[in-house]
Formats: sequence, C-alpha cells, structure tokens
Amino acid sequence: MSLQRDTLRVFSPFDRLSDEYLDKVLEKAEWVEIPRGTLIFKRGKTLDVQHYLVSGRVDLIDAQFQSSSLEAGSDNASFPLADHSPTQVSAVAKTDVELIVLERDFLDLVMAWSQSGDHPEGDSSGADDHDWMSYLLESPLFTRVPPGHIQQLFVRFEEIDVEKGESIVREGEPGDYFYVLESGRASVTDKAGRVLAELGAGSYFGEEALVGDTTRNANVDMLTAGRLMRLEKADFKTLLQEPVVKTIPASEWGERSASLGEFVILDVRLVVERRFGKLEGSRNLPLGQLRGALGELDKSTAYVVSDDAGRRSDVAVQLLAQAGLEVYLLTDAAQLHGQSLN
Repeated sequence: MSLQRDTLRVFSPFDRLSDEYLDKVLEKAEWVEIPRGTLIFKRGKTLDVQHYLVSGRVDLIDAQFQSSSLEAGSDNASFPLADHSPTQVSAVAKTDVELIVLERDFLDLVMAWSQSGDHPEGDSSGADDHDWMSYLLESPLFTRVPPGHIQQLFVRFEEIDVEKGESIVREGEPGDYFYVLESGRASVTDKAGRVLAELGAGSYFGEEALVGDTTRNANVDMLTAGRLMRLEKADFKTLLQEPVVKTIPASEWGERSASLGEFVILDVRLVVERRFGKLEGSRNLPLGQLRGALGELDKSTAYVVSDDAGRRSDVAVQLLAQAGLEVYLLTDAAQLHGQSLN
C-alpha cells in the first residue's frame, strides 16, 4: 500500500512536521502486514526501528507478564509501540495488524533537522529557506552526522548573498570555508575553463581542500544571483568531518575485521609509492582515479582506506562517505605492511 501524508499525520511526532519533511519520511517508511499471533518484538531487545499501529490490535506485555491491549485509532496508538530501546515490553499481534515501520536513527535525524531552522511555526515565509536543508537531508554524508551536531551546524553557518558572475572559490587558493548553495545556480570549472558540473540548491562544495588541508582543485562561479551558507574550516572539521570518519587502529585489525563482512582495502597512493611498503591484498586506486570510480563501487561492501597516503587518505574517506559507502580509515597501517589482511 502507498503511504500518504494524512496517514502519517495521525501519529506523533509526524503531526508536527511540515509537508517537506513528511515527504522525506514517506520515502523511507515501510507499510508492513503482520498476521495474528506474531511476536513483533521482544522485551529487552535493541530496536533499530519504530513501529506505528495502523490497524488491528496489539498486546504489550511487561516484565511482570502484565498485558495491556493497544487498539489502532486509540489515543495511545498515536505513539510508537516502543518508546525506548532496549524495549521494556514485548509486542504480540492479537489480530492481523498493519504497521508503519521507520528507522529510528532516520526519524531522529529528521526531527533534529526540522527543528533546527530559525523560522517560527506557522511562518510560511521561510519555506524556501528550508529547501536547502531538505536536499542535504538526502545526502549520504549528512545522514551520518550525529543529530546532536545539527543544531550547532545551523548556528555556525553564515549566510551570504552572492551576485551573478561572482567567483566563490578559485583553483589553487587555500581552502577556508565549506559552502552550501541555499539558492541560485553555480558552475564548477577547471583551469582550462571546461565545465565539470552545475550546482543547484542544496549542493555543497569546498570540502576536499578542508579535509586534506590543500588548495582548491576547481573554480566555482555563480551562474545566477543566489545565497550561500558557509561554514568555517574549524567548524567543518569538528561538526562534519570528524563525526563521519570511523577509524580502525592497526593494533585492533584482527579483532575488528571479523565484523566487517565483505570488505576491500584501498591504497590511494600512486603505484610507484607502493614500492616502499604496502598491505598485501590491498587494491591500489589512486585518489585521482577514485573520484571517477565512486559510482562503480559495490555499496554492499565495506571499504577500508589505509592511512599510507596521509591527507589523501582523509580525502578518500570523505569522498567514499559522501557516496553513501561504508568506509573506515585504517590508522598506523605501516605496522601491517607485508601481511595479508584478507
């Protein structure tokens, strides 16, 4: 069955969300049919999802085996079946039931974003200003940002108006800000003037120079007048870079690697650099080639980037995270050179 906004609005906290954010929830939410007698979840278990009762009746059983019934459409049914994780009750379908199921972390992220703007409720004048937040919400990079950091992000973003033709970053200049295009359009060009990309509302740029402490690798110019949100380098590193980088120290590789499932170790140095030491079984994919290969990488595989390439390794991790891939930085990788890690 196709979910609609009105179906969601029956439940809390969806009744407090604007259409913009409800649409994001609709993209992620699942409609699930459960037969009578099914154990939906067990007490004491960690739940990664929230369950909302659309139809039917569910019994909630606590630690003393006391049971209470929850009927779809009742006041109590406007809330999720389990408010806490680990769960404090077990849930059993006493009739055939229909549920809306949504990832708990995603809901937490939507709520944090929806409440991070400066516009008061009921003020529709700020609707366009929230579009850029909506676009960012869809970005794999921003879904990894802890919800607690999101309010800080919007406090620290600085809003600037820009004119058509205005130059925002120049190739070869040092990186100082991370930018999000709130409105307007911009073009990305190389030093020969070739257009590499066109950016619209919600697009972000400038992160590579900040991650790698390098100079800008392209030019960005406004095609129209617009508005930018910019974040200083120190704030970017604290709020956007560090939270999304998961590290595995070489000393813990044996223990941690067992939990990765399928994985590939990437070495983003040039071929010639690997002569001086490498991880056996690693795949050599220099950073310049990695950018063009992101769309071909398997999203069901974890990628472990060795830190042999220094700052280039940091940039590689950031690029892989932005592409929505599971990625880790293997630190002190030189300690494992010559060993087969697969």
